[in-house]
Amino acid sequence: MHPFEVAQREYTEESGLSADTIRCHGLLHPVNTARMQPIVPVVADLLIPLDEFMSKAISNGEWNDLLAVPWCEINHPDRWSWGLFNGRKPHYVFMTPITAGRYLDQKNNNSMTHILWGATARMVWDYLALYYRPRTSF
Repeated sequence: MHPFEVAQREYTEESGLSADTIRCHGLLHPVNTARMQPIVPVVADLLIPLDEFMSKAISNGEWNDLLAVPWCEINHPDRWSWGLFNGRKPHYVFMTPITAGRYLDQKNNNSMTHILWGATARMVWDYLALYYRPRTSF
C-alpha cells in the first residue's frame, strides 16, 4: 500500500472525517519510533477550514486533545531540546513545549502545557528544517 493511501486511511480512522478533506503532496524521510517501528511521514493540505476540522474531528481513542499550533510558534530552534523520558527504560527524547491556552482546543478549554516529543516531534522538526530554515541537526 502506498504511503498516501495509508495516510488517508489513518486520517479517516483518527479524525472521523473523509479522506477527501486532505490532499497528499509528498513524503519526508522515515522516522523510527522508540520501538524501532518505521513511520513514513506524509505532507498534506487540509482542504476544509481549520475551524470546521476542529469542530468535526472525533477521536477514535488514539488522542485526547486536538490542538492547532501555528508553524511560526514552533519554528524557533532555541525552543527545541532533548529531555529525559522516564518510561519502561529512561531515554532521551527530542521535544518542544506547546504553551497552554494559546491555540485552538477542540474539546475544551484545556489549560495544560503539552510537549511535542518523540517520533512526532522528529517529523515536525524535519518538515520545518526542510521548508523553513537551513538544515540543523541534533
